[in-house]
Amino acid sequence: MTNAYTQEQLEQRYREAIEVLLPIAMKDTSGGRAAAQVLLSTYNAYEFHLDPLDLGLLDPDHFKAAFTVLQLRNLLSIEPHEMIENGDDRFLQVWQRWEQLRIQNRYKEAVMKGAILGVDWAGRT
Repeated sequence: MTNAYTQEQLEQRYREAIEVLLPIAMKDTSGGRAAAQVLLSTYNAYEFHLDPLDLGLLDPDHFKAAFTVLQLRNLLSIEPHEMIENGDDRFLQVWQRWEQLRIQNRYKEAVMKGAILGVDWAGRT
């Protein structure tokens, strides 16, 4: 038995995994946040990073889809929005929904609270 897949089969698996994650990525849940991080970090790693511990917030099906997206994004070198119909618009919706996860915004609140409390970024007083 072989694990060899054709390019077409890999692209189909990638497309299906993206479609599994997109609906949950639009929900205001911890799983939605995790799915959004996977999609947005594979879409634009300069603006979004994935916290790998958040993958544990996904149920088994979404966890599998997340790893498929991560693996096939790298293997195929195709951005996820290019794999699906209306990908630009759909990823823009996820981006707008999770703007607070952008690298420039992600830790802004914690840094501001720390400054008010006299704690530096490393948590020292």
